[in-house]
Amino acid sequence: MNSDQPPAWVRSLLALDRAVDIAARAEEMVRDELLEALVPAAQRDRVTRWIYSRQPTYLPGGTRFETGLFDWEAAAIGSAPFPPRGRVLVGAAGAGREARALLQRGYSVVAFEPCAPFVEAARSVRELGEASFTLASYQDLIAALDGAGPLAEVVRGAPFDAVVLGWASLSHVLEESDRTALLRAVRRLAPDAPLLTSFLLAHPVNSQGPLERARARLRSALAFAGTQRDPGLSFQSRSGFAHLFADGEIDRLAADTGYEVARFVAMPHAHALLLPSKP
Repeated sequence: MNSDQPPAWVRSLLALDRAVDIAARAEEMVRDELLEALVPAAQRDRVTRWIYSRQPTYLPGGTRFETGLFDWEAAAIGSAPFPPRGRVLVGAAGAGREARALLQRGYSVVAFEPCAPFVEAARSVRELGEASFTLASYQDLIAALDGAGPLAEVVRGAPFDAVVLGWASLSHVLEESDRTALLRAVRRLAPDAPLLTSFLLAHPVNSQGPLERARARLRSALAFAGTQRDPGLSFQSRSGFAHLFADGEIDRLAADTGYEVARFVAMPHAHALLLPSKP
């Protein structure tokens, strides 16, 4: 036996480990492709909310919640052109992770979130008592422009000095027309306010790898069966359905909705600070 080789049982165990890993990645690929193709567009938001609601890490006491602001959020909020004080609108606010940190920094916070368990949890946190917290979605924010929905009264009053769209929540707005309508609504509600948003980016993949070749064959079979897959749509077991932004897509979205990109950072968490365009 080659003295550089480990015993046969070690090599066999490692080979089994690799096989199990490949099988797990293949199962994830098949799961994601089937869900992306077969779950109707009208049900995707409901699935995503359900997935998030089952993760205690986002609730008070959970790891994500207690982290407070991420480093990139703290850097963006702690420097110009983000205002050092004022009234902040926080959308897709979860259980209040960002809202609590903003209150601690002296901001006035108006927050809304579409996941009912998160809103209930936020309302139970003493530190969030000074924040307005409403069960509502981005579609409700759009409707508020016409005086309809649960946010119609909430967004009235003093103008907003800044707007924060919760962590990666822009990617959960799956339709391009809805993303455009959302940012236009924010622009009208807070015409002078900077907008901090984060999202998921599409990354190049090795289309020649065995897993990606299998993915391509599965997609072809699903298309032949009559299913349609939205470009940029992705599914992940811990974050549900999301749109993956392609290169330049944030710039186009900003330009179409009256904003200019003041800051864009791709890694480690993609985010952008948008400023209202000058006339």
